[in-house]
Amino acid sequence: MNLPTPPPGTGGPARRSRSRSEQARRTLAGRIMDGALVPGAPLRIGALSEELGMSATPVREALNLLTGEKLVEYLPMRGFVVTRPPDDEQVRAMGEARALLEPQLAALAAQLATPAERDALAATLERTAAAGVGARFQEYEGYLDHSSAFHAEIAAAARNPYLAAALEAIPVHTLRFRRFGTSGVDDAEISVREHAAVLTAIGRGDTAGAREAMVAHVRAVTERALAGSAA
Repeated sequence: MNLPTPPPGTGGPARRSRSRSEQARRTLAGRIMDGALVPGAPLRIGALSEELGMSATPVREALNLLTGEKLVEYLPMRGFVVTRPPDDEQVRAMGEARALLEPQLAALAAQLATPAERDALAATLERTAAAGVGARFQEYEGYLDHSSAFHAEIAAAARNPYLAAALEAIPVHTLRFRRFGTSGVDDAEISVREHAAVLTAIGRGDTAGAREAMVAHVRAVTERALAGSAA
């Protein structure tokens, strides 16, 4: 049986569901990152569905996505709740994990990235530098997305799906950004310069240079996070 074609611009049911899920995810992520939803706050699907004006399915999907990002956790007998921001020990542990994974991914990217991938990295870096920053999630969300994409694109260019999957399992940027507090992003220019150093080494095929630049970046952002800032 042939199903009717959805009107232009509307997409099918699955696409609309994904759109609603992403809308709910962004709304709830913003509330968590801005502190409107405090650690331990319950996230009731029924109440959120009514408040957001959508069915339970996209809200549940959004909460599952946020669980993967470590902004939400599911507790037996309690359901979904807002997680606590990472403490210093967690930040150090993430930094150690990144220091093992990302320099190797950068070195492999320097060796294996195609010209198109290098161009894409340069474009992502430009978007990161151009993105606005501020104290609220909606003001720095674009910067967070582009900064995260830069690291993800390097991992993809490294051609090692196992290393890439290990890095993807660490919600580095989302957790670190929760430590901003009310001051907002204050080191965007520094982080962009560090990204540029990594990109320069990848662009010239310098595996040792890419590794060293990424080591320096990972150590620096970890130190800034521990000092109360982030990247």
